[in-house]
Amino acid sequence: MRQRQPSRLWQPWRLWLGAALCLALFGLLLALVETGGPLIRLDLSIDRHLHTAALHQAGWTGSMRTVTSVLSPTVLRIVLGVLVLWLWWRGARIAALWAACCGLVQAGLEIGVKEAVARPRPVLPQPVSTATGWSFPSGHAMTSATVIPLLLLVAWPHLRRPGTRAVSLGVAAALVFLVGWTRVGLGVHWPSDVVGGWLLAGFTLCAVTAAIDTWRPGMREVELQRLTSRAAQRVQRQQLPRGGGDPS
Repeated sequence: MRQRQPSRLWQPWRLWLGAALCLALFGLLLALVETGGPLIRLDLSIDRHLHTAALHQAGWTGSMRTVTSVLSPTVLRIVLGVLVLWLWWRGARIAALWAACCGLVQAGLEIGVKEAVARPRPVLPQPVSTATGWSFPSGHAMTSATVIPLLLLVAWPHLRRPGTRAVSLGVAAALVFLVGWTRVGLGVHWPSDVVGGWLLAGFTLCAVTAAIDTWRPGMREVELQRLTSRAAQRVQRQQLPRGGGDPS
């Protein structure tokens, strides 16, 4: 089965540019967080509005708690660990290393930036949820925006039809947004915490992918495409009639 050439979209210089853009936007956001002013007032206004809604809509609040638990960093990191092991077992060693590095860099950045910025979490009357640790960036938002796109990228070569790809992309984006929304809706993060998590996740994905693709050009995509080719070959073998005679 003929394999496609690696996409031009994933050329390292494009990825390095994307990483630089995410980092620059994150730096701007961090400066606004540190200086206070209009951003802090906007954060507080949104948090208070959503907190009032959460107090009066128990069903919605319960659904947010469910989403934030099911797609928690712990759960997503377990899923990522299973993905890494599966890729390694299937012989996609570069792809496995890529996924593992994305997870490790994301976790390291999250911990390091939280400790460096040391931003307190929102303090609201009658809290509907609680969380520990520093607030900026949101670990839930950053982890979901790293792991969910990784899962989509691994599955992408298997999604042949444009409609399937569009739906998958939409679902992945919706899940990432929903996780971030629940953290603000539950009153445990400022909106800028969530945006900061998304930007650092974008930086992580772009920078790690660029580094891996610079080190082993094209190998990551080739390995992921090879997984699709092997799956298609197994299906074809299963569909062949048993025995060597004429099936009629």
